[in-house]
Amino acid sequence: MKLSISLFVTLPFLLMITSCTHSNYIEQDESKKENFIDIEEEKVLIIDDSEEVFSYLTDLSEEELQSYELFTREYDTNYLKGFSPEKTILIYIHSAVIGDIEAIYSLAYFDGELPGYDSFKEKYYENLNISNLEIAFDFRYYDSIKIKQEDSNGLLVELMVNYGRLTATTLMGLKKENETWKIEVPNLLQN
Repeated sequence: MKLSISLFVTLPFLLMITSCTHSNYIEQDESKKENFIDIEEEKVLIIDDSEEVFSYLTDLSEEELQSYELFTREYDTNYLKGFSPEKTILIYIHSAVIGDIEAIYSLAYFDGELPGYDSFKEKYYENLNISNLEIAFDFRYYDSIKIKQEDSNGLLVELMVNYGRLTATTLMGLKKENETWKIEVPNLLQN
């Protein structure tokens, strides 16, 4: 009988301890989940805060950025005198990204007579806009930009990006006009 009374008293006591422990475990588990979520949210915030916004103008010095700003107010390429061919290419690509057709028009080299702005704009959207945007997207985090070939007629600038084992390059021709580098536009634009 003592055995049955001790079981009768001990069994409920064990059940009570077990249920308390289980509920404590659930509460602790929920607390851990909340802490884990808080930590993960903090990591996301840290990652978001640390990402820099990409711009093709990042490599320009403060002085060059000021000259670029003046250029975009008046579209006078005299503000870009002294800019390297590479930096001129970066300004051209940046202009394509932001849709600044006036800047692209000012930076375009035409062998012969310059077409009117309205004609250029129409032909640009028909023939070059998509390819310029593809270049801008494909080479967004470029690894290098350098002069590839130079001769008396102008030069070629190579823009290169690595995607793991793959490397992509594009070449853009430039000519000097009035002491400013300008980008050669394809013949299809000159028709």
